[in-house]
Amino acid sequence: MARTTTKTTTVNRPPIGRVSAPTAPKLLEATLPGGAHGLIVRRPSLPLVEVRLVVPLAAEQIRKPAPVSILSRSLFAGTDRHDRAALAEAIEDLGGSLDAYVGDDRVIVSGAVLAQHLKALLGLLVEVLSRASYPSAEVKADRNRASDELLIALSQPDVVASQALRRRLFGRHPYATPIPAPAALRRVDDVALHAVHPLVFDPSAAHLVLVGDLQPSRALGVAEEAMAGWAASGAGPSRDLPPVEAPPTGPLDLVPRAASVQSNLRLGGKFAALGQPDWPAASLAEQVLSGMFSSRIVANIRERNGYSYSPRSLVRHGRAGSSFTLAADVATAVTAPALVEIFYELGRMATLGINDEELELARRHSVGRFSFETASLPGLATTLANLAIRGIDFGYLSSYPKAVIATTKHDVDEAARRYLSPSRLVTVVVGDGEAVTEPLSALGEVVVRPSPH
Repeated sequence: MARTTTKTTTVNRPPIGRVSAPTAPKLLEATLPGGAHGLIVRRPSLPLVEVRLVVPLAAEQIRKPAPVSILSRSLFAGTDRHDRAALAEAIEDLGGSLDAYVGDDRVIVSGAVLAQHLKALLGLLVEVLSRASYPSAEVKADRNRASDELLIALSQPDVVASQALRRRLFGRHPYATPIPAPAALRRVDDVALHAVHPLVFDPSAAHLVLVGDLQPSRALGVAEEAMAGWAASGAGPSRDLPPVEAPPTGPLDLVPRAASVQSNLRLGGKFAALGQPDWPAASLAEQVLSGMFSSRIVANIRERNGYSYSPRSLVRHGRAGSSFTLAADVATAVTAPALVEIFYELGRMATLGINDEELELARRHSVGRFSFETASLPGLATTLANLAIRGIDFGYLSSYPKAVIATTKHDVDEAARRYLSPSRLVTVVVGDGEAVTEPLSALGEVVVRPSPH
């Protein structure tokens, strides 16, 4: 019988090149009629223009979110010139889109249009901003739909866990305000929206971002002409917010959810703010811990122990400060063991730091992700709007990736100790109280708290 021989083929792969920072785009800034801040960037890759209008909310508007929530839904319900259907048809005829939504501390109007129709789209946008009619029947339908959707959302344990962590993280700060209650949404009417509209949409507080296939100076003239039709109706409320403080540490919060087959684990704390000197190092620490698929938390909780399919983390940057959240959804029986492993990884990182291989991987991931996000028209427009509303210099587009490349292991280890030590984080669990209270009590004090709603 003939012997079979196997031939081994060696594949010579090229080495991975050096990490390099993307080139920052040229920006044109101007103050538009009414006081809005204008920001224009030429990106001729596609015959489109991305439009972002972002307006910061006042503290009272964040604390009472129901009117602003319905405002965003009913903003395009009609004007004195168009009803909802006619307005939607006019926008679509331009090859465009416009939509409004509410963030933690801002209202964003987001859209896009074929470049040759930018003037017409901005005209429709300003028509809505200056003459939104809020028809009573449309507002009623919007608020009822929003209330029904919220009732469904509040039945989801992930939403309950996020709201419970928000309450624990922010205490008396406006950011602690939970999503509006369904009953509060149903009380909003057209009178309330007419009253809150000029308080929210004050041009002197707004930022308008245009990114796409345009000539900046010509686009500035178009924006100036359009924005001249949007005038402030008077002195608006102060948009200043108190700074976010580190949450007081203490017992674990347990929000009971009877007969739940899983527990939703949430840990969080104050984090480095966008543009802060230690933000690049802190962002790398977060990547190594839980922000990448190859992170330590994924390797432990998912791959090694099989406790959770998708453990993950998120850094949220608000105008008043930034926060870190680590999330894992696990079977009820392994609630306490999963927390033990999470605390272990947090403690190991805070005391022993990271290694050079992890640093290089996180560095490539961070720079690559940032480059990818800002390479597209929507990504760059959104990034610029986020920087503008926080008052961060636009040199960040090049300084951040350069800082990530220059960050050392010592910098990352210091940031991990500062922001990711177990002693600096708070913990919330949503799960079956009867099944998990005793095991969790072995890890420390447990306080049972009701759902935020």
